[in-house]
Amino acid sequence: MSIKSTVLLPLLILISTFALSPINAAEAPSSMEYQGTKLMLNGQGTRVKFFMKVYDTSLYLGSQSSNSEEILSSNEAMAIRLDVTSTMVTTDAMKDALNTGLVKSTGNNTGPITEEIEQLISTFNSDVTDSDFFEFIYMPDAGTNVLKNSAYIDTIPGIEFKKAFFGIWLSNNPIQKNLKKAMLGG
Repeated sequence: MSIKSTVLLPLLILISTFALSPINAAEAPSSMEYQGTKLMLNGQGTRVKFFMKVYDTSLYLGSQSSNSEEILSSNEAMAIRLDVTSTMVTTDAMKDALNTGLVKSTGNNTGPITEEIEQLISTFNSDVTDSDFFEFIYMPDAGTNVLKNSAYIDTIPGIEFKKAFFGIWLSNNPIQKNLKKAMLGG
């Protein structure tokens, strides 16, 4: 057996095993309450990058929905919870990933929400560990509240920012298609 075969065969076995094995998200809370508004878990999934679980993402809505366009355009309370599961996720990695996701979500048209994106990026000013969780809770007439481990950080105003932000996972160009499907309850 050649050296090439010795290296490639185990790698191919690992990749095929990984591809066949579902990556299950950690158990997310079935509901959340924020400022007197109760939201129910709609769906959740796992973000995978370079064959590793990076974070689990959960979508919370007032009522179940599998229609991403309606969710994105809705001016109703909703939330995304992001549970960090990997040490690969750092403060800088979060900033880069969110910025990249917003560019994808908006079809490379972030100009109208540049200030809001800068405000979001500025909320990531402390270390991120693999046990942290972030909640991004949109409240009509207020904006998207950013919380880390249930501690309030900031509120980013505007429904256009909310559409772009939630679009990272739910747009027609999401960061990971099977994650979108999972968050929509599929």
